[in-house]
Amino acid sequence: MGMATPRSDTPFEALTPDRRRAMTRQHLLEAAAIVFARHGFHGATLDEVSATAGFTKGAVYSNFAGKDELFVAVLAAHFSARVEVYEQLIVQGDTIEEAYRDVGRFMAEADRREPAWAPLLLEFWSHASRRDDLRRIVVAQREAFLEAIAGVIAQGAARHGVRYRIPVHEVARASGALYRGLTVERMLDPATVTPDHFAELHAAFLTGLQETAPDAAPS
Repeated sequence: MGMATPRSDTPFEALTPDRRRAMTRQHLLEAAAIVFARHGFHGATLDEVSATAGFTKGAVYSNFAGKDELFVAVLAAHFSARVEVYEQLIVQGDTIEEAYRDVGRFMAEADRREPAWAPLLLEFWSHASRRDDLRRIVVAQREAFLEAIAGVIAQGAARHGVRYRIPVHEVARASGALYRGLTVERMLDPATVTPDHFAELHAAFLTGLQETAPDAAPS
């Protein structure tokens, strides 16, 4: 049987050098996420990342300056995926409290699905805090993520007629701090905080930051 002739109007994207580099970088990021989760930041090696990705170590260094820069890129991809999920969840609930619960439940369930992520993040932030150059990079990345989350929170607030006592950027920071605090509790005792428990805590905490009642029209 001969090979089928493709239709002339079928879209075909040539594997250009730029596209090949982008695919290699994405493959390295996915491999790095696996290796970092498996061994932690300090235990992970670029040799294992390159082997897991199926490339030479030189491919890692042609895309990233070193392990710090590689992890920052993994972290950026993680933050971007979280923002997309929160954007979907914030518009689903009929009330702002339901949206808070949906986000809280997702956060807790994601933590249970990826138990290595929270310890890994804390390990890297602790590492970055001791190096001013890296700390500044991580702070800028974190603030950009919080600004994106603040935009999502503002969308929900506008939809439900809610205002907050503090800027939405700080509401986003407080939500993340609550999540990480409870995650540390779960690191020691996984039964401490269930997704439903966290959903209620998250809703109660953010509701307490509101300036106006839920679903009330803004003045």
